[in-house]
Amino acid sequence: MSTGGEVRIDVLKRLAEQAMTDPAFRVAARDDLIGALAAFGYDLNDQEMELVTHFRASLDEAGIDLNLVESLAHEHLAALQGH
Repeated sequence: MSTGGEVRIDVLKRLAEQAMTDPAFRVAARDDLIGALAAFGYDLNDQEMELVTHFRASLDEAGIDLNLVESLAHEHLAALQGH
């Protein structure tokens, strides 16, 4: 993890997209967030890491499971497509 630096919105956006679409990333991050970030090529600075951990805690507090969200999204998409 890098210290200091500005928040890179593009990196956080890419990370959020990967968290929503990549089950392997989610499994790895659930067990070891720091290790998963490193393994998937993310080098977040202190501010970015703080935002990620705060967002993650907010999801947990709200009871949001990204695995469930992804499966529901696929079901809704299939229904819209008439499958």
